[in-house]
Amino acid sequence: MPAEFRPSLLVALLVGLALLALALQCAAVLVQHPVPHGAWRVGLSAVVVTGVWWLLNGPLEGPTLVFITYGHGLTLGDVIGVPALLLGGVVLALSVPAPA
Repeated sequence: MPAEFRPSLLVALLVGLALLALALQCAAVLVQHPVPHGAWRVGLSAVVVTGVWWLLNGPLEGPTLVFITYGHGLTLGDVIGVPALLLGGVVLALSVPAPA
């Protein structure tokens, strides 16, 4: 029996790979001292793609780690976006220059 093609699964997988790439790029930017001003684009991209990930990760959610209500809770797929969100936020905060 052939596997069923599900476009939503493919889109979620691509967004997940983009999220991983952005998290790695944010980590690489944070190694530099000081963080370059142009790095705000990477930080903002990581934050936005994390939001998209939380909207589209339904097919890849995995097991529920913490139940909030019956049938709803925090899943492994939700937790995967947290490092990219934190790294993106730090890069975004450090790359914006202080007002003169």
